[in-house]
Formats: sequence, C-alpha cells, structure tokens
Amino acid sequence: MATTQSKEYKDVLDGKIVVENEVNAKLRRFKATITLASQASGDVIQLFKVPAGYSFVTGILNSSASLSTATIEIGTADDDDKYRASAVHTATVPTLFGAQAGFVKGGNTADELVILTVGTAALPASGTLVVDMIFSATK
Repeated sequence: MATTQSKEYKDVLDGKIVVENEVNAKLRRFKATITLASQASGDVIQLFKVPAGYSFVTGILNSSASLSTATIEIGTADDDDKYRASAVHTATVPTLFGAQAGFVKGGNTADELVILTVGTAALPASGTLVVDMIFSATK
C-alpha cells in the first residue's frame, strides 16, 4: 500500500518555506447578522472588513427563513462573487459556501471590505440571515 503526502506536508518535510497562514494557522471568524427587510435586487450590504494577509477558508450561511428566489453573492467591490457565486439560498440550516477565487495563497494583499449583493428578487420581509466567514492568519 502506497503512502503519499499533501503538497503542504511534503513542503514541510522537504524543508521548503511554507506560508504560515496555510499550515498550523490560527483561524479567525468574522460574523455579520442581517435583519431581512425586503432589501431590493441590486442592494449591497456591507458585512465586515478583513485585514490584509488573511486567507479565506470557508463561509457559512444560516438563515431563519428561505430567501426564496432572491439570489445573493458575497465578495468585494472589485469582485462581487469572490467568496460566493450568485445563487439562491433556501435552506434554514447552516450551509457551507466558498468560491475558488476566494482562496488566495498567502492571503489578501490589502484590507478587504466584504459585501453581500442581492440579485434577481428582493430578500424576504422578515427573518435573520447570518453570514460567518472563516479566515486563517498568522496574527
């Protein structure tokens, strides 16, 4: 039976420099609570600012109500779907998300204001949407 290593573990074994926010990194949680109030298609909700050097790991959506046909995307002003591509969210249980574009080796080069953009239809008139995002960091 063969034994192999992940790229990162092989780099550690080979003595190569490993990006510290990707191996043995501290995780940092950023939380945004949104009161659903019929926010219209095209509305932008500012969630939080992520410091430079942080590397995206995953995100979690948790909603008390289905967002029905409204789509949401999560990203930045420069890349509005960097972390979550535009899609509906009908689940009322915690749901993981993450777009490949969000996984930046070595982390973000500058502070980022993370935003949620509403698309296709208005959000529900009531309920709560919580967006949690996990980043790794050396600090």
